[in-house]
Order: sequence, then structure tokens, then C-alpha cells
Amino acid sequence: MTKKISNTDLLWIFRERMASFDGRFKAAPIAILPSENGWEAVTSHRYRAAGPRFAKHIEQIQAELRAIYRLARD
Repeated sequence: MTKKISNTDLLWIFRERMASFDGRFKAAPIAILPSENGWEAVTSHRYRAAGPRFAKHIEQIQAELRAIYRLARD
């Protein structure tokens, strides 16, 4: 069962998890948007193109947090 969470709180958790991989990732522009899968973390093309390592971390964290959290309706 997943827990309801606000977009702002989920983004904060997501950023903290990114920082645990590499402190420079914490400054990356990330947005949490509703999607068919519940929600999706998106970032700018510049950061996605920066390297597969960054994109891999986003996908990994997204998969972990999707199993725990779902967006609360505002």
C-alpha cells in the first residue's frame, strides 16, 4: 500500500535521495508531475544529456519512491 504525499514533500525526498548519490545532483532542476504511472520525475534536457549516470539515478529513485508514495490530490 502506498502513502499519499504532497508534490512538495515528494520533491524534497527525491532531492535528498539524489544528493545521497552525488552532492552535485541536488542542484539539478527536477519537477514531479502526475502521469499515467501515478507521477514522474522530470528534468531539463541539459541534465538528462549530462550523462547516463544522472538519468540512471533518477530512474532508480523514481522506481523506489513510486512503490512507497502516490501524489495526494490538491
